[in-house]
Amino acid sequence: MRSRTIGSQWKRIAPVLSASCLTISLTGCTGTALQPPEQARAAAVELLLKTEAAVDVPWPETPEPSAEKCPGGVRFGYFVPVRTETDARSVAQTFQRLWKSEGLTVEPSQKDFGGDGAILYSATADADGAAGAAYRVNATSVVVRITSPCASGSVDDYDE
Repeated sequence: MRSRTIGSQWKRIAPVLSASCLTISLTGCTGTALQPPEQARAAAVELLLKTEAAVDVPWPETPEPSAEKCPGGVRFGYFVPVRTETDARSVAQTFQRLWKSEGLTVEPSQKDFGGDGAILYSATADADGAAGAAYRVNATSVVVRITSPCASGSVDDYDE
């Protein structure tokens, strides 16, 4: 009799457990649903292009992304360095304003290494389920890194 009770309880909760397992496998550990890789890459490229448009420096062509492991999937990173003389403080402030307007939480910092133009401005910017960003800017260079949201898949899917 006891086994029949357990069996009938199992029949009631098995669909719930199956649905829960599916949800966990799609969201990973973050609680945010993973995007398809193409959508995640598109979000990162969109943020990269907006970032580049905000500051007038000689940006190179959009590089190929690196594939990186993230909780439950893969994310795509774009690293864009530019050697150019610039007003580092102004560039940093422009990136911060842009990324905040995109709904990202920006955490800026600066380090003075002494001397004229020796201040390094940097920041990270992120939001759950969105592309993230970072910069390092000084008087002679601008470096931007944009990462996609975590996407379904594996880094192994993108090995060359």
